[in-house]
Amino acid sequence: MPYLNIVTNQAINDEAALLKAASQTVSKAAGKPETYVMVAVESKANMSMSGNDAPAAFLDYRALGLPADRTAFSDALCSLINDQLGIAGDRIYISMTDSERQNWGWNHGTF
Repeated sequence: MPYLNIVTNQAINDEAALLKAASQTVSKAAGKPETYVMVAVESKANMSMSGNDAPAAFLDYRALGLPADRTAFSDALCSLINDQLGIAGDRIYISMTDSERQNWGWNHGTF
């Protein structure tokens, strides 16, 4: 049920490696089984931050419940993006949404 969407204005050389690293990072940092984690990536997006098109990323994280220590979670995601794409933490925004169980569908039903 954890979902991470990564949008960046950068080209990604190895999307498979990024997807794998992101899935593992979310699982560990959120304390959720990786079997429930979904990750999507959009590269080369038209994106501006602080009035310029320097490397940047927007991460949209949604799950049933958010990690108690959101600062540590933000750090883990920023470190992932910095390690994988070379984007500095001050060029990354992260949105975290705590979804209600009845609003999250899966396997022909809801949680």
